[in-house]
Amino acid sequence: MEASEQETLERLRQLRDELRLRRAMQAELAALEDELCTSNRFFPRTNILSWVDAIAPMVTRTLPSGSTLYRARIVAKAQEDRFFASVYHALEDALGAFARDGERGLDNESFAEAYLQLEIERLESGLPMPDFDVFKRKLAPFQEKGWWGFGQDESDAAPSDVTGNGRINPKGISYLYASSRKGTAALEARPVISQMVSIAEVVLCEEVTLFDLTRNVFADDESASEETRMFRKILAHYFSKPNYSGDSAYLVTQYISEYVKGRIETSTGLRFDGISFSSSLDRKGTNYVVFDTSERRKYQIVASSIERVTDMRGTLSTSLPMDDAAIRALMNGSL
Repeated sequence: MEASEQETLERLRQLRDELRLRRAMQAELAALEDELCTSNRFFPRTNILSWVDAIAPMVTRTLPSGSTLYRARIVAKAQEDRFFASVYHALEDALGAFARDGERGLDNESFAEAYLQLEIERLESGLPMPDFDVFKRKLAPFQEKGWWGFGQDESDAAPSDVTGNGRINPKGISYLYASSRKGTAALEARPVISQMVSIAEVVLCEEVTLFDLTRNVFADDESASEETRMFRKILAHYFSKPNYSGDSAYLVTQYISEYVKGRIETSTGLRFDGISFSSSLDRKGTNYVVFDTSERRKYQIVASSIERVTDMRGTLSTSLPMDDAAIRALMNGSL
């Protein structure tokens, strides 16, 4: 056999062995899922936790204090009126100041029409341009960072009594789910196009240690064995894959996450504040889950904004606080 053929043979054998190992690990995860679902919810017979221990030192990542994450909540149609009421009341005052009679009724749907009618009347009567400093002063408070949409408490992790099953948490256990990008956070809330979301800004006030299963953890992989390297990849994919199967599909990720949260320190000496994994809805985004949401928590929620989802790639249009684009949309009646 020639040297080139020998090299090809070795590569093929290596690829075959990798595929066999991958299939064996995937079968182990599938067996664990079935056992958790049908036989042993709390103490399954599995070798997977030993693999979790093995990769733990290699997936430890520190997110520094001051890092900013984002958490999104859907804004229901009925809530839009409440969130934008103060804006339209201020604009009504501004229009009243421009109008000759000082009185003009206005509701959320009619500002653009009222503004255009006022301009028509001004032009028809030959009146001079109004002093738009009045208009600008009325809008100024709505251009500042603050609580636009849901407030601090409403933007935090859901209370335990209303917490359902999640990818990382069992029902009734409250964790903070957040994302690296506003667009990722919005997509994770499962909106429809043109729907509004309230996106909270979450700032870490202490260093957070994560069990990091994002795609970028493999760049400098120096794992001791092929088995360890393979398990990292398979577990990262398992945590990130879309769920089409309901709550039962979360049993394995919940089981491993609970182990990482509470028991892995006993076997590895490592302590984790949360888990990170790649978003299945946004390839540019990372999801973060922080375990502790008590008063001792390592984060604070500092502000929120109202964003309109313009496509399913996570492109957003900011409605509040208002920027130039939002003001133009308001004048056109499309806020």
